[in-house]
Amino acid sequence: MDHGATFVSDLAMVAAVAAVTGMLARQLKQPSILGYLLAGLIVGPYLPIPLFADPHRIETLAAFGVVLVMFSVGLEFRVRTLLQILPLSGFTAVLQIATLFWCGLAAGTVAGWGPTASAFLGGAVAISSTMVVSGVFRQQPVDADVRSHVLGVLVVQDVVAILLLAIATAAARGMAVQATSLVLLVLQLVGVMAAMLGLGTLVVPRLVQVAYRQRGSEALSVLAVGVSFAFAQIADSFGYSVALGAFLAGMVVAESGRGEAVEHAIEPLRAVFSAIFFVSVGMTVDPVAAVASLPMSLALSALIVTAQVLSVGLGSVLSGIDLRRAVLSGLALGQIGELSFILATIGLGAGLVPESLLPTLVTVATITAFTTPLLLRHGDAIVGAVDKALPVSVHHVLSLHQAFVQRLRQGTDGPSLRPSVIALTLDWTALVILGIARVAAQPALATWAGGPFVDLGLLLLAIPFVVGLVRSARRALGVVRAITRGAAASRDLGRGIEGLAVLTAVLGIGLPSLAVLRALVHASWPEAVLLVATAAAAVLIGRRLGRFEGAYTSGVASMALRLAQHADPSSVDDDASRAAGDTLLADLGHVTVALDPGGPAVGRTLAELNLRCLSGASVIAIRRGPDGLVLPTGHERLLADDVLALAGSPEAIARARSVLSGAPEPTPTPS
Repeated sequence: MDHGATFVSDLAMVAAVAAVTGMLARQLKQPSILGYLLAGLIVGPYLPIPLFADPHRIETLAAFGVVLVMFSVGLEFRVRTLLQILPLSGFTAVLQIATLFWCGLAAGTVAGWGPTASAFLGGAVAISSTMVVSGVFRQQPVDADVRSHVLGVLVVQDVVAILLLAIATAAARGMAVQATSLVLLVLQLVGVMAAMLGLGTLVVPRLVQVAYRQRGSEALSVLAVGVSFAFAQIADSFGYSVALGAFLAGMVVAESGRGEAVEHAIEPLRAVFSAIFFVSVGMTVDPVAAVASLPMSLALSALIVTAQVLSVGLGSVLSGIDLRRAVLSGLALGQIGELSFILATIGLGAGLVPESLLPTLVTVATITAFTTPLLLRHGDAIVGAVDKALPVSVHHVLSLHQAFVQRLRQGTDGPSLRPSVIALTLDWTALVILGIARVAAQPALATWAGGPFVDLGLLLLAIPFVVGLVRSARRALGVVRAITRGAAASRDLGRGIEGLAVLTAVLGIGLPSLAVLRALVHASWPEAVLLVATAAAAVLIGRRLGRFEGAYTSGVASMALRLAQHADPSSVDDDASRAAGDTLLADLGHVTVALDPGGPAVGRTLAELNLRCLSGASVIAIRRGPDGLVLPTGHERLLADDVLALAGSPEAIARARSVLSGAPEPTPTPS
């Protein structure tokens, strides 16, 4: 048989087996990726099944899948999109990536791997799977606000993944990834990306518009594929991964405003070659090696799912997102996927990682792709368990924190927190760079008599940044106090929010610093510093909860009484809310809802309705009769014509109305 016939037979076998196993996975309500990985095992060289495809030829075809997958990711990313999702999802994504990267580093160290291999593992587990999440959302639609938050986190992950791919490619080419070389690498990467985006934006969007006006998908799909592979080749010629070039090509095409049409045009081709990519990954896995690494795979899977829920949940809550959305977002992101395999393949090809890494990641991807839809299916029960485990005082603090974050985003009055946060971050980054430089220079300074003078110089250089750090922190805390203490009665409430602000700063700056320092310095002291700072912030919050609860109850009672006297049952009364006299409580976004006499909520308690877990909204007061007022504990029986004061996001309020009225909530549109 000639070469062409063999190539065709390999493609025919892979496509046929992948089609069957993919349909089988979907029939079992699992992501198609699981079926494609199984197809790779079937046609691979390790199982005694009379179906065999040449791994080298399939690997060549798989490169097409990498390019098209990353091109599709780029189509969903625009600079304007990043600016829109950063306020809500940016902090969550940074916290999640730093936490998972550190977990991967720690897991690699425990397994006895070297620093480079552990860093590859950290990068592989830090990025969730866009394909798995999209597939799960298609089969199991979630709330619209949960979906938008998850996709926002994925966008930021994709941007970070591009940097990780560039660093991995440099390491694979023999470049030492140290502090100075990393800075040079980032600067070179930014320069290449700016040049490709700038020049591409001048030409490509116009070509896309011309192809789109021809009213056919043929010209559009051919142009898109041509642009994606051209950019991939340009990136490769500069020494970067083809995935980077394909990602930039998608961004350039998206600037035409026709990204959705282009994605629709190339979707069949992308689906075929992305399936071949996952089949090629499955072909590289030796089942014996996978079984041998099963203990580590199981431990890593549990670590990933747990760390994702904790980091995404905590990051979301600190970003001002309600508990329901925070927990469900963490459950949706608890897996690894395509970019993890690309990173592992780069490291494996350069001999930088153990042979067991790829089968371990495939096993982990298989397990987590299975657990993601399973956990989301039981998401309401998990949210309920978390809700019940948290004390009432914590729920009150979080509700008020949402109001505080909302005021920061609106920025309608008072000082802005943004300049202080930017200055704080820059000062801290400068200090981290100085510390890394000192550690990197340790081998040279150890044999040089002038080492103490260098230390003294670095110390003097650090003093302005330390002073700036302290000043920026004090200014930021002053802004927080100005926002949270708009009235004398709210001082105790403000102290609780100040504690959360301190915790947000400690984790937002400390966790990324910890991940970078552990990867570059390989020292254990950053963990100790972060642990002490986090514990101090937690103690600060705990000490203030006692006075906070009393002030919260008093403030809510006063505000709810005014709302009960002035608010219309069917709408928000901003004037009455402002009349409450407490700026933070007034910003909770109250909506009053009257219960219908024959509604399903009448005669039941809030605990029985499970309203907060199912909707994310909180009932802060109940007006009963002309002058009656009830501060809910969750165990009062609701009566006909009760008027409930609800606090929460617009989406949460809408879900709460649905629960209280029994009307079905609009089903989210599948992606």
